Amino acid sequence: MKMMWCWRCKMEVPMLDEDEFKVISDLYSGGIKATKEFRQKYDLPLENCSINERFRPLCEKYEELTEFIETNHNAIIHHRISIYGEPCESCGKPLRTSQASFCAACGKIVEE
Repeated sequence: MKMMWCWRCKMEVPMLDEDEFKVISDLYSGGIKATKEFRQKYDLPLENCSINERFRPLCEKYEELTEFIETNHNAIIHHRISIYGEPCESCGKPLRTSQASFCAACGKIVEE
């Protein structure tokens, strides 16, 4: 885990390394599938299971890993170190991708 700027959240948040993200990714997949077995394993109601309930195990695991409360499961999926580029030489915020040609925060052109 590493604290980094998130473009979607507009603040620094805990970003996950690949080992941590694997755990989160598996829970995300389970929340999408929302199978009976997954719901029983995580003690989710079998009837009228809301989207927040289906992704509760993911949000709880993220909080356990990072000590940061995040209730939006889609935001958590974007809190992954490997999808961002290097820090900008000018402002220090991570480039949006490793292929970025300029910093979206300050506009500095990335030198090749």
